[in-house]
Amino acid sequence: MQSTVFTILFVKLLCLTLHGMTAVLAELPSPSNIRITSINMGLVLEWDPPQNHTGNLTYRSEYKGKSIRNSYQVVCLDTTALCCDFTRHLNKFGVYTFQVRAEREGETSHWVETKEFVMDEHTTLGPPSVTLVSSGANIEVSIEDPVLRISEFKEIYNHATFNVAYWKEGQEKKVTRMNGIQLHEVVLELEQWTRYCFQVWVVTERFFKQSQPSNVTCESTAKAKDRPWVMALGMFVVMAVSVPLVVLAFWHCYRVVRFLRPKVKLPGHFTVYLLDPQCSSILALQSSPQPDEVYHEVSIMPGGTETERERPLVDRT
Repeated sequence: MQSTVFTILFVKLLCLTLHGMTAVLAELPSPSNIRITSINMGLVLEWDPPQNHTGNLTYRSEYKGKSIRNSYQVVCLDTTALCCDFTRHLNKFGVYTFQVRAEREGETSHWVETKEFVMDEHTTLGPPSVTLVSSGANIEVSIEDPVLRISEFKEIYNHATFNVAYWKEGQEKKVTRMNGIQLHEVVLELEQWTRYCFQVWVVTERFFKQSQPSNVTCESTAKAKDRPWVMALGMFVVMAVSVPLVVLAFWHCYRVVRFLRPKVKLPGHFTVYLLDPQCSSILALQSSPQPDEVYHEVSIMPGGTETERERPLVDRT
């Protein structure tokens, strides 16, 4: 009798075991390698399809905040894509958990859940933008903060500095570094006629995050220009010398013009006479009447007792 009971129990246990194994074998496998990609406050959940699975699957992905009262909310439903973008549903200071499962014709896999993700702490900062402007031997480095997808950069990381590295092109091993720069514009005085390359990182005081490096940007210097005070002094000297010379030149020009074109005019008949080509000073003298000769009789009286009369001499003057 006892053997019969044991046999019945063994058969039932075997049936239950086989049923359980069948259920496990028939259960839809879950997605694998679930991961979060977050750059500049954007967030995308990604995963791989179930291993060793053939057939058409769709996926359902959800998220919830840290609060216990919050329940999961669906963002992507019946999608065949292996990713889901949650960015527009999230807050810049939020703490979230994400989950995804596979579905097929009413069958579902188990949920695969992520760890908690803190947006402002765990997101990766993209590279800053860098612009170079060359002026003589100087290069001005202009830096722009990374552009966040759900907030302004300074609203979250308001105490950020820049690390700048630069080197001569072709000499990457001889790098000069400047860390902790707070300004968005830096002017460097470098060697003339040399090409320099720059790379910049952002470092935040909040969570001590370091951004991805900027693209390597290169620019060439030219001949050094004079310093502003030297140029100003040179201009002053030039003005101090040139202004009196210009004034003196104008004064001489004025005097020459006054001499050639005096304000006092000759009488009309003088002007006509002088402008007549048939008249000249020589002809005028030849045609004028000769003056009358004037003379006086002079007597010469010799010394002695006797006086002799001499021939009168004529003094023609």
